[in-house]
Amino acid sequence: MYKAYYETRRTMLQYDNGHIIGYLNETVVDDYVPEHYEGDKAPEPRKAYCYEGTEKDGGTIMPCEDMTNYHDVANAIIRSKYSESEELSIVRHKINGDDGSDSANNTEFTEFNAWCEQAKVIAKDWCGINE
Repeated sequence: MYKAYYETRRTMLQYDNGHIIGYLNETVVDDYVPEHYEGDKAPEPRKAYCYEGTEKDGGTIMPCEDMTNYHDVANAIIRSKYSESEELSIVRHKINGDDGSDSANNTEFTEFNAWCEQAKVIAKDWCGINE
């Protein structure tokens, strides 16, 4: 995983036909000072946005047919962390009752569901959907 810092907020861009590059795992850094700078004096601290992803620029390349379609974008974000087979396995455990409150499967489903909810929020933001 790579981290990158930007002075402006990033969302998603068309990467190629059928893929987007999205900037996930956003952290706002209020007093960011670049590690590498020219000259003897460090610049004044400023607000920055940090992204962590699979690409050197902090982005994550994701399959997405239509970056203007909320559902496609939300699915791309979900798939950046969970494959379809992983999702089906988690859901099967839940349906079959293998998710007792003290089991790893319950935690697994809770974490998966939380990621899906977060993906929906991110996708709405990236697609400009206001609730």
